[in-house]
Amino acid sequence: MTLNEDDEVAALRALINSGPRTNRQRPQSLSPGKTSGGGGGGGGGGGSEYASSQGEAARLLELLKDRDGLSKAKPLLTNELASREKEKGVGHPDTLLSVTCLAMLLQAEGNLTEAEPLYQRAMEGFEKQYGPNHRDTLISVNNLAVLLKSMKKLTKARPLYERVLAGDESQLGPDHPHTLDSIYNLARLLQAEGKPDEALPLFQRELKGCEKHYGKDHGETKTSAMNLRALLLEMGKTADAEALKNTYKLDDA
Repeated sequence: MTLNEDDEVAALRALINSGPRTNRQRPQSLSPGKTSGGGGGGGGGGGSEYASSQGEAARLLELLKDRDGLSKAKPLLTNELASREKEKGVGHPDTLLSVTCLAMLLQAEGNLTEAEPLYQRAMEGFEKQYGPNHRDTLISVNNLAVLLKSMKKLTKARPLYERVLAGDESQLGPDHPHTLDSIYNLARLLQAEGKPDEALPLFQRELKGCEKHYGKDHGETKTSAMNLRALLLEMGKTADAEALKNTYKLDDA
């Protein structure tokens, strides 16, 4: 089974978007050869708007999501990567996308140590191709940050999360959903590091952004309020936590 370029991008985007909120990676591009790495006027052809074709992409996605199918998916992606390296070169964006797919598969298998150099390679490759602030570069930075956090390498993950947040904020604005996700990811990292005082203003900022973007009663806003309340309780700020519960009409669960 050989994947064409559009199918693989669609499958990768669907897989990334299916992840839990803590690790939401929100690819805005991941479209090798279709977006320029800055410098205005991005080329015609629809940029990152890929048709969501099914077929092989759906089959790949099922293999990646079904743990029983991981052993079948691994040689598929390994062969695909080797083929692209030979045909297009090790630093070509299409090759880097295959590197990312294989890294995600290894991560799904629990082979985090094997996945790390692949995510590192993809990040450095996209940075060389497109520059440090291109969407695909930032997505790759976030991929590596998520992996490092899951490996408990929190001090290595932090500057990567900070970099993604700075890029999202400058490109998309402070209240864009992608920026809010990046604020949340950094806040959770700081919480995991045992730095609640640093995490608190980020959780508060994310809540204000969610309320502004989605509205007070939206599920995203309530989730954000519940996360902030949990941190306040962790910090012993019970009065503030209770006030937040009443303001946003949160359940005790």
